[in-house]
Amino acid sequence: MSRPNRLSRILGLSIAVTGVLAAADAGAQRGGAQRQIVQVAGDVYRANNGNWWSIFMVTPEGIVLGDPINLQFATWLKGELDTRFGVPVRYVVYSHSHWDHAEGGAVFADTAVFVAHENMLDNMDGRYPQMPGDMIDRNGNGLIDPEDILVPTNAKPGICGMFAGFHAQIDRDGNGVATPAELQLNIVPPDIAYSDRMQIELGGKRVVLIHPGLNHSNDATVVLFPEERVLFATEFIADALVTDNIHALPSACGPFDGSSLDEWIRSYRTVEALDFDILAGGHGRVLFDKQGVIDTRIYFETLKSAVEAAMAEGKNLAEMQETILLEDYAGWVNYDRLRRDNIEAAYLNLMRFP
Repeated sequence: MSRPNRLSRILGLSIAVTGVLAAADAGAQRGGAQRQIVQVAGDVYRANNGNWWSIFMVTPEGIVLGDPINLQFATWLKGELDTRFGVPVRYVVYSHSHWDHAEGGAVFADTAVFVAHENMLDNMDGRYPQMPGDMIDRNGNGLIDPEDILVPTNAKPGICGMFAGFHAQIDRDGNGVATPAELQLNIVPPDIAYSDRMQIELGGKRVVLIHPGLNHSNDATVVLFPEERVLFATEFIADALVTDNIHALPSACGPFDGSSLDEWIRSYRTVEALDFDILAGGHGRVLFDKQGVIDTRIYFETLKSAVEAAMAEGKNLAEMQETILLEDYAGWVNYDRLRRDNIEAAYLNLMRFP
């Protein structure tokens, strides 16, 4: 069924949009993860697949869901939503296009409209997409080769790249390379793409989607539930290493995922300007608040300033890693593990985006 026909048969949906474009056209986490549904505030709930979290709002007319995560989780969640609430998922909102958050939407495709930032369309147009964790097209062939995954995985196991066997999982035809289409086989492309902000209205409730800027991904969306004063944001605020403390050094893969540090900082400032009390992350088993966003932004500003100053003094990377101690962050999670990596990532980023 074509997307326009599919949209036309999904009734009762109201969308108020600023700068919206109509779309032109096996999960990263393995099975067996612990799952639960937790109420955040009012009609907003979060559900998890291990340390990957989605969010949803229940209304009398249906559910707005943020991130289907993967097929197994989405199948489980659909059963839980049907049993507990008895209304269908009417919207699936993507926080970004990375497969470990975006897979599984097909489970809801019979009732839902899929919404994302417009850059997700570029990331699903058949070219090599923006990918996390320094998984880049190393030989420029437009295909995902084993080394594209293995280089960051072997360099920083448990921090960057993916798990052993991931490439074989996405190489659907077993020919030794994966196409972008093979990687994204289980991701439903967005029906609607927006450029800056978008508002969804359903069952007397509002959901506001905001593109904060470029960061861990180039197609990020943060999801604001105004009545509950809850914000859903993934990765660039709390990445997969975060469990119960937002004060953690970021994973810092490659030159900070290919987005300039100025854009990362702009993303945090965009989030800070939003009106919310509770931050429900795409990672992290506890809820956070706006101060955690502010603190993380200040960390990035401090790191950027320190590395810029060292570069101006003519120091090389090894000297920077020895002398930039970031003492104010010695108590943050992963300080000993990732301080040197953060300095290297910031150096590479500033060399790319002077």
